[in-house]
Amino acid sequence: MYETRIKEHFSKTPVFSLSDVNQIINNRQYSKRFLKRMVKDKGIFKIKKNLYTLNKDPFLISTFIVKPSYISSASALHYYRLITQIPKEVFCMTSKRSSEIKFMERINFFHTSYFFGYREAYYEKSKIPIADPEKAIIDSFSIIPVSVFEEAFESINEERMVGYLKRIKKSSIIKRTGYLMEKYGYDVYDSLKKYINYKYIPLDPLQKRGKKNKKWRILI
Repeated sequence: MYETRIKEHFSKTPVFSLSDVNQIINNRQYSKRFLKRMVKDKGIFKIKKNLYTLNKDPFLISTFIVKPSYISSASALHYYRLITQIPKEVFCMTSKRSSEIKFMERINFFHTSYFFGYREAYYEKSKIPIADPEKAIIDSFSIIPVSVFEEAFESINEERMVGYLKRIKKSSIIKRTGYLMEKYGYDVYDSLKKYINYKYIPLDPLQKRGKKNKKWRILI
């Protein structure tokens, strides 16, 4: 009886907790035993201690595990069909500390001081917070190689991207993004040049060497 009620009650809820189930069963110890049996019978799936789901899709449940958070980087760019490489893990940004969950595949939560630039999108009949393409690109530096997401520059909104960069005002992000925008035909140097300092940095933070580009002060 409880199994049917729980599945019906949480059918539209990507993630639920032991406390949520206890609202139905009204006995915490029995709720624990009941959930343990359901997990063993594969009626539900355990994400971590006291946290469960009826879904096997880590993309769907990710932002319901850590709040606040939003899907970003390669996960968001693939969602928009802006990159060809299929991510083998889920990338999320959060205002909390970085963490990692292993559920079907790895779900990464990276701390960001720039918690903005995302929207709500429908996915599998649920609303999930997901970065705009421009913010997903910005979030990708230092997380994945530039070669994975560079192709996404072909389809960005120039005004939105420049707006985000000016809001962030971080020279390293502006230099890397600005160089790649110019490479793909966007005329943004005059809008961003005041944020360019004299220190040379690698285009890809995951690499350390390269040829100097004096205009953007980066190593390619």
